[in-house]
Amino acid sequence: MIAVKALYLMSILAGGCTLLGSIALFAKRKWSNRSLGFFLGLAAGVMIAVVFMDMLPSALLANAIEAGLGFVVGLLVLALLHILLLSRQAENEGLLRLGYLIMLGIALHDLPEGMAIALGSEMKVRTGMVIALAIGIHNIPEGMAIAAPLLMGGMKRLKIFLRVFLVSLITPLGTLTGQVLVKIVPEVLAFLLGLASGVMVFLVLFYLWPQAGSKDKKSRVQGFLLGLLIIAAATFF
Repeated sequence: MIAVKALYLMSILAGGCTLLGSIALFAKRKWSNRSLGFFLGLAAGVMIAVVFMDMLPSALLANAIEAGLGFVVGLLVLALLHILLLSRQAENEGLLRLGYLIMLGIALHDLPEGMAIALGSEMKVRTGMVIALAIGIHNIPEGMAIAAPLLMGGMKRLKIFLRVFLVSLITPLGTLTGQVLVKIVPEVLAFLLGLASGVMVFLVLFYLWPQAGSKDKKSRVQGFLLGLLIIAAATFF
């Protein structure tokens, strides 16, 4: 019972790290194009690194067919949303839309990550806690990825905080869900990881990267590389 409580505490803390990333951005009031390009590039780097260094390899190892199917479904879902939402909008509206789409991608990402904590704990409680720690590190820049376009789009900080808070609950919800599903349909994790991977790749290619480049191409690359390094360090060290 103590081990289970500790596991859920770690999962809640891992999800809560998403809030830390968003809070870190609130202190800055004015955004130059260079800053915009950097943080959007950072978000792109984080998301690409999480997909190709963590989520997709894990999904393919678990079940390549289910992972591939999930990846394609994720791309198609975002492509459909892109078509439905595609219209001429003011820049601020475009940034708000981008923020909501990133929220969707990261929420889809956090659910299977929470499930991964549960799966790790099935092997050893310590394994689940190590996974939770790694996820917490990932979630800090991901919170920045959600908050940056919303803040740049003019949304009030309290509203952003509440939205990021809701996203932070997805990780412990995933842990709870994982404990239930692991004994019933274990292959669902590969599909969900693949789905989230497809969603996040689409977001980077068609939203984050172009938006960052429209602000400052040099800062975009710098932010992207830093995002890659952050997730590489969290994944491999």
